Amino acid sequence: MDIIVEGIKQAFILLFTLDPEVMGITWLSLKVSGSATFISLFIGISVGTAVALTQFPGRRFVVSLINTGMGLPPVVVGLFVTIFLWRNGPLGFLEILYTPTAIIIAQTVIATPIVMGISLAAMQAL
Repeated sequence: MDIIVEGIKQAFILLFTLDPEVMGITWLSLKVSGSATFISLFIGISVGTAVALTQFPGRRFVVSLINTGMGLPPVVVGLFVTIFLWRNGPLGFLEILYTPTAIIIAQTVIATPIVMGISLAAMQAL
């Protein structure tokens, strides 16, 4: 129990003294999450609004894909992104696996269908 208490105490000391390593990790986390959120909002609102306001063949299929995307487990998305970015994968030539860019891509893939679904529902409610 003393080890846990000591660990929590050390964590607060590192946070409140603005340890450079902790601040670097925090800043990287904010950049990655913020970038993924911005990209998801841009793509999700655009596509969700377009699907809501237009009638086209296959619209119901696209709405089904959006709904399916909202239920994808993050582990599955991570697996697919890893396969695509793997050295032998279709995007392996980019050599970005295990980088913040790959994390941004995975978070964007997870969040975009949710944003699309919300914007689609909001536009249909009008």
